[in-house]
Amino acid sequence: MAGMVMYLCPRERIWLDPSRIGLLYAELGGAEVQALLDRAMAELASVHEDLSLQYAARDLDGFARSLRRMRRIADHLGLTTVARIACDVTECLDRSDPTALAATWARLSRSADQARLGNWTSP
Repeated sequence: MAGMVMYLCPRERIWLDPSRIGLLYAELGGAEVQALLDRAMAELASVHEDLSLQYAARDLDGFARSLRRMRRIADHLGLTTVARIACDVTECLDRSDPTALAATWARLSRSADQARLGNWTSP
């Protein structure tokens, strides 16, 4: 009997805290917030690329630094899901659990891609 291969493509909701964006609008104004969001999303994409390269190269020190950077960016933008998952990846890294690290890193990678594409949900 021939086996069936199934490709799973898990998706989860990327939560965006609207109060964080509201605070930025109150502090900076509309045009400046849009420019800030554009820069932050470009930086998020850059950090995600760095993380991918560091993970593949097993540069765990660089990977840990980039995780902190991703968490700061996500926190600043109110991307609570991305920030929380970055914390989860850091915990797996700190515990030296390669299986959990691989799983949580894959989840963070998917979530960062969704966030970058603007697939957000507000609570």
